[in-house]
Amino acid sequence: TEVFWGMFNCFPTLVGAIVIYTSSTFVNYDMGGMITWLVVIIVTFAIIFAINSSIHSFLVVKYAKSDTVAKSVGFYYMSNAVGRLVGTLGSGFLYTYAGGQVETLGGYAAGNDARLGLAACFVAGTISSLLAAVITIWIKDEDAGLKCGNCCTLVEPKAADAIEGEEGAGAS
Repeated sequence: TEVFWGMFNCFPTLVGAIVIYTSSTFVNYDMGGMITWLVVIIVTFAIIFAINSSIHSFLVVKYAKSDTVAKSVGFYYMSNAVGRLVGTLGSGFLYTYAGGQVETLGGYAAGNDARLGLAACFVAGTISSLLAAVITIWIKDEDAGLKCGNCCTLVEPKAADAIEGEEGAGAS
């Protein structure tokens, strides 16, 4: 479930990067079109991110030992805060310097094309989401299956007897 939503989380930022970099709307700085694209991309990302966040919270509590749930949740939120700080600083750096010119001996000058800076931030977001999704491949969480609300089951959940049998087999 988490890998699916993690990979799905990459699409809005990838589409955003492509649109910002290649679309005539952004190349020609058509303000109305740019605002529309950005709102659609950001709202889509926010919805998918909210689903991902709820899955993460569930998994933190699910995998925490009963006597260390508070510590695990605290570590989760602390990690989130550090990630957001690093992401904010990194995206600020990317936005500032993407599209800049390398000076002869003076070093690297700040970029002057906001479109390239914003596209670079979306590319970095896509790479970060993809990396997080790839890392979660090693989390074994197929027990509950994959459902889309009550109407659609994409992956059948494992039967309780099969899960207990696997746990018993692993213990011997």
